[in-house]
Amino acid sequence: MKITNADLLLKYLENEGVEYVFGVPGLSLVPLFAAINRQDKIKPILAKHEEGAAFMADGYARVKGGLGVCFATSGPGATNLITGVATSYLDNIPVLVLTGQVATSTSGGGAFQDSTKNGVDSVGMFDPITKYSSMIISKYRVGEEIREALRMALTGKKGPVHLSLPKDIMAEEIDAELPSTTSYRPPSEYFDRRLVIEAAEQLVNAQNPVILIGSGALASKACDEIRDLAETLNIPVATSPKAKGAFPEDHPLSMGVLGFCGSPVAERCLTEGQTDVLLVIGSSLNQMTTSSWDPRLAPTKCLIHVNIDATEIGKNYKTDIPLVGDARTIINEISFRILRYISEDQKPKSNGLARVARIRSEVGICIAPEKMESDAVPVLPQRLIKELERALPKDALLFVDTGNPMCWAIHHMQARTPDSFICPFGLLTMGYSTAAAIGGKLAAPNRPVVSIVGDGCFLMNGMEIQTAVSHDIPVVWIVENNAKLGLVHEFQRLNFGEKTVVTRFKKIDAAKVAEGLGAKGYTIERPGELEALLPKVIEENKPAVIDCTIADEVPPLGPFVQGLKNFSARLENI
Repeated sequence: MKITNADLLLKYLENEGVEYVFGVPGLSLVPLFAAINRQDKIKPILAKHEEGAAFMADGYARVKGGLGVCFATSGPGATNLITGVATSYLDNIPVLVLTGQVATSTSGGGAFQDSTKNGVDSVGMFDPITKYSSMIISKYRVGEEIREALRMALTGKKGPVHLSLPKDIMAEEIDAELPSTTSYRPPSEYFDRRLVIEAAEQLVNAQNPVILIGSGALASKACDEIRDLAETLNIPVATSPKAKGAFPEDHPLSMGVLGFCGSPVAERCLTEGQTDVLLVIGSSLNQMTTSSWDPRLAPTKCLIHVNIDATEIGKNYKTDIPLVGDARTIINEISFRILRYISEDQKPKSNGLARVARIRSEVGICIAPEKMESDAVPVLPQRLIKELERALPKDALLFVDTGNPMCWAIHHMQARTPDSFICPFGLLTMGYSTAAAIGGKLAAPNRPVVSIVGDGCFLMNGMEIQTAVSHDIPVVWIVENNAKLGLVHEFQRLNFGEKTVVTRFKKIDAAKVAEGLGAKGYTIERPGELEALLPKVIEENKPAVIDCTIADEVPPLGPFVQGLKNFSARLENI
């Protein structure tokens, strides 16, 4: 078929199920916009800043479980995308980044916003923070470049990719046919049968096994299979912070989050020295999860590590059974083998329910649980989170921004479904959830979407609320307002006492800001108000901001800070 290269690109995106692309326009992208005008399947969303557009594409990809797309013009448009793309890179989110490029005929001649090597090299800029970064240099290579980018983004360990689109090449017509997706990105559902059998034997014979779920399990949609495995063998389950909710936290086998601001139950269980077999699924065992690589997390007998990226296995802890491949495929095969053992009267030996119940009774499910019901004014953040948990509909999506909102939500909120809790743990980017929630809502139009943000995060990307207003996207933002950069402030206090540096600012009125941007604005100040108000605001189905003044409270950082100190001490003893 005769088609322009820009039209061909959109056909590929449509074939991948993409419905929205996010960005800020510019002259170098005119052929792309002309192609958008010639179709009605993919809708462009105008962001207020390119970083916000990248965050929206990321949020869309996480919720949809597929490809997100953002675009920007050459020069400053491309540079403004960097932080958002880096966030997707460290969290392994498949985002296609499209940047404009000057026509090949003017490259190197001092053209306006030249983003080749003769100007600001966009391909070079994105190379360290994408799986693939390339400029299309021939009209006959467009299809091949698109397929390569999509293959890299969506297979194996997923991640963002970048294509630089010269204006003249994208306007050219070619003869092209659209291949099926399986012809250029085959599924990666493989496993080592011998090692799977060994893993199954270890789990069946374990006295005190534990499962640790990472975000790779979410990416492979393996959570139901992991739950079945845990219940079959009566195994306690913890999650990494990024995988919060991958195992229902109200389940009697759940220990909650391990690591940063995590659960005392998970910490005690995995450091008391009784775990003989540890099954790690889709986690890199990084600093956030392991409290700075605590050596006590190593099991006494066998570490089984499942990861689609072989380079993550054995990187931080000695692995006894490495299982490289898709988590869902591998867990299904392990379960199949385990059922064969059980049917042959080789019953599992674990008593995980009793172990979890014992530890809960000893340490409690959180630090200072009484504060979750405090009637103090201003509202304690612990109470605010518990009200949020009670007020959220069961099918709601919660985006949590970096900083203290993340700390309180990880520690005090109970997440019950695998896709209900979204936070940018890789880069810990402030302002992410303020914008990403918009993309998330477009990916799940029938689910309520709420974003809880600090006032510092709100000030960074709060203008994106106008994006939601312009496109009638009903997201609800809850702003924890205490006139400071809370998490930075607390870490500085550990070093400087009360002489913190540039962590405070004058209090803002987030509700009035929202009203000025065309959204609904609400102010709450007392306990009980959020729980009463939030269901009504969600029911209104309009973009809205709830501004809540909160009390100054130190987040539950003690175990993580102690982990940092212990790590430093271990370095001194090397």
